[in-house]
Amino acid sequence: MIRSKFPKLEIPGLAFHDFFFKATRKYAAEIAMVNNDKKEQFTFAELTQKARFVARALVAMGVEKGEVVILCVDNSPEAVYLFLGISLAGAVASILSPKLSADEMHFQFVESDTRLVFADPDALLEVQRLFRGLNKVHRVICTGSRDQAEGYPILNDLQFVSNLGVILPRIQPKLDIVYMPFSSGIHGKRKGILTSHYVMNAKTVIASNHHCYIQPARNEFTVAMLPIYRQLGLEAIFISLLAGATVVTVSKFCVHTLMTCIDRFKVRTIYLSPMFMSMMINEAENHEYCMDSMRTVINGSAAVSKELFDDFREAFPYVENIITTYGMTEIGQITRTMPSLKYSPSCGRLAPNLSLKIVDLITGRILGPRQKGMIYVKGVSVMSPYLNNDEATREQIRGAWRKTGDIGYYDDAENVYLVDKSKEMIKVHGYQVIPSELETLLVTHPGVNEAAVVAIADQEAGERPVAFVVLNKDFPTSTEKIMNYVNERVVRYKRLVRVNIAQTLPRSPNGSLLRRLLAEAAVLSVCSMP
Repeated sequence: MIRSKFPKLEIPGLAFHDFFFKATRKYAAEIAMVNNDKKEQFTFAELTQKARFVARALVAMGVEKGEVVILCVDNSPEAVYLFLGISLAGAVASILSPKLSADEMHFQFVESDTRLVFADPDALLEVQRLFRGLNKVHRVICTGSRDQAEGYPILNDLQFVSNLGVILPRIQPKLDIVYMPFSSGIHGKRKGILTSHYVMNAKTVIASNHHCYIQPARNEFTVAMLPIYRQLGLEAIFISLLAGATVVTVSKFCVHTLMTCIDRFKVRTIYLSPMFMSMMINEAENHEYCMDSMRTVINGSAAVSKELFDDFREAFPYVENIITTYGMTEIGQITRTMPSLKYSPSCGRLAPNLSLKIVDLITGRILGPRQKGMIYVKGVSVMSPYLNNDEATREQIRGAWRKTGDIGYYDDAENVYLVDKSKEMIKVHGYQVIPSELETLLVTHPGVNEAAVVAIADQEAGERPVAFVVLNKDFPTSTEKIMNYVNERVVRYKRLVRVNIAQTLPRSPNGSLLRRLLAEAAVLSVCSMP
């Protein structure tokens, strides 16, 4: 077991909005956010005023303490002050992508039992279609302009109900819920995560750690490219604002817009995903940008490969630090690498206020350095239960330790390494096959650019590994040659039963591999085998 080497941080015992308002009061007249799409800007004082306006309107509309309000929004200043307003009203914010279809939104709407939604214009038709199917009393408020609202009320209409005389509810930070994200579903069915004000404060303070971590700073600009409906995207925005930085938002995740904003606003520190890093490299080859202000890139949505690390440093030699973080929606940040010009395969050292242990998957024994097993984490930020799912909560939280579902180890210097997801583990005749090991081997073949390995059911062995590869166009090869290349280098139970060629590998907006889609495709590919 290891404990964080960082000094212990004090977690504010306040409601999340009070923590935010108190911390940013000293920046009141400074610019907090810039909406790059609308060319609008908001000071910290204006964010606070807008949040209070929203809170009074929500209470006047009959929104009850603990009620879930859904934000179906992209990154914007409106999304931030709506979140703070929901917090101030004693309600619970749950955020999802406005690009989803009604069918994709359905689960989160039903689980949260929501009756009030703030939606971007692009989401209105799908939200309307969803509520029509649910057949329940509801309100939809558009975050856009009147001509985009399809007849729905807009944010300015809240002035007709916002009442200075309403009494805002008293918040008990350790008991009352402020935020309900949903788990990714990597470790089974998606679940609502009940995040209290106190735990929200803990997640934000731990991930921020301004005394030891490089973050966007006061009098600096940063661009919010990670979506707010993801844990790291939301954290990155609030971390930057709490430090006094100005956050620039763009609703469309376009690499040209990103690089133009870095140039225009002289961004020094930015949160990115590996997907955006790769896109920036390609964009820089074809167009010229002046981005020599950029010094630090913080990544946390997926692992940065050594190849991507080296290519990014070559494309942008003025970047001094590419930092990797590891976390999960239920916990927030768990580890982070320290500034360095050298690539490290680790995901860094344990964040403040946390303890970590590695547990043997079979015996349950606590393991030591360089021994691989299940990662468990302990600390204030890990204690969020699941919505209406006591069984899953008990499975995840045992005696203050939270099971991450990730396989990993730590070295003698207490750097933590991820090996794989336990749910992605392939079991062949009872032997464990780790997909990332085969994927690493696959990309050493000169004909393979990217690779992913998933399981296919097998009557005899239980499961067998199947690969999907994106080919290197400059090196002609075949699936048979690739499969032979791998199978000659691994023990029998790790051998691939099929290699499929793909144009691209399916990924989520934050760059995570969508293994479920590949698993479904693997079934079809094997069924079609002669």
